[in-house]
Amino acid sequence: MIPADVASRLRLVNDLVTQPTAPTQKLTDALSDFVPGQRVMATIQALLPNGTYRAMIAQRDITLALPFAAKAGDALELEVVDSNGKLALAVVAGAKQAAGETAEDASVATRLTTTGRLIGDLLAGMDKEGGKRPQPAPLNNAQPVVTRFPENAADLAPALKAALSKSGMFYEAHQARWVQGKVQTETLLQEPQGRLSPAAHALVQQSAENSSRANTIGPQQANSSPAPGHTTLASNTPTLADSGALRVGMGQVIANELTPLVQQQLEALATNTYVWQGQIWPGQTMDWEIVEEDAGQKDRQGENTAANWTTHLRLQLPSLGGLDATLRLQDGKEIEITLRAQDDAARQRLNAANAPLQKQFETAGLKLKSLAITRHVRQEE
Repeated sequence: MIPADVASRLRLVNDLVTQPTAPTQKLTDALSDFVPGQRVMATIQALLPNGTYRAMIAQRDITLALPFAAKAGDALELEVVDSNGKLALAVVAGAKQAAGETAEDASVATRLTTTGRLIGDLLAGMDKEGGKRPQPAPLNNAQPVVTRFPENAADLAPALKAALSKSGMFYEAHQARWVQGKVQTETLLQEPQGRLSPAAHALVQQSAENSSRANTIGPQQANSSPAPGHTTLASNTPTLADSGALRVGMGQVIANELTPLVQQQLEALATNTYVWQGQIWPGQTMDWEIVEEDAGQKDRQGENTAANWTTHLRLQLPSLGGLDATLRLQDGKEIEITLRAQDDAARQRLNAANAPLQKQFETAGLKLKSLAITRHVRQEE
């Protein structure tokens, strides 16, 4: 998996004014007596095994992750910057450049790996659109999750779970489980990245060859079924060879149709927010956003408690009209719900269903902690 801070780091690296660094340890205490805009000198002490650098700043030992190569003894001019209310450091120049030498003579140069340039290009594509959030990931390959209106929630839940799992948002995590033998190859090939992978292309070619061989050896053998566990894909399955792609360096490509999905993955890594859009049943669209609260803090503290999740749903229902729902799951068992409807009649119907809703949650082993129903629909951010 790509580290969660890569997206933020590369946004700063692409800045035309300064070359920011991403400290790997909290700087609040170390920089408490500095102010934004103040410039300080840092001396590189050593390259650490994990690729970061131990540096000395104002007699303080600080670990830095630099967007370029450096060596022991290099001096860097850094500027204290305010990043979302927290102090951080940005590289201004190397010591030689600060002393008056030209940029061509300076020893500090920003270089990104091929993967870094690829991610930078993806982020730059988002910035060209005015810094907008990336497009939501499509649910169920842009097809309805279920073929008809479900009779109860129990019928819809597993279908939604399967659609999320196959959306491609968690493809790399599924690859890790595949390496451990916990996920079948066929399952990976059902996700957008898998359908465009060389393995999928090889299966298409194999299927075509088998079909050609079957036509040659006769109808009786041609009608025989493939062996159990054998996976075939349609001959019109798109591959990277058929698709326009974003290319950076040798052999690294991202198909154009996957670019919004990968951008959404980067956004999710940076914000712990996952966004999907699609049809639940034919004709019924839904915008779905899931936020894992305090995920970074829990990772740092090593907590093993249940995560808190917030889910936002936006729907335009036939009888209730526009409905915006916010559900917050706390400690894995308590639910807080806020519903926003467009008209009074819808609000009355929702209030009347309060008791049955609470009973359904209790049956599912959840406690409905609070339910608020208002008339204003939450605006798109």
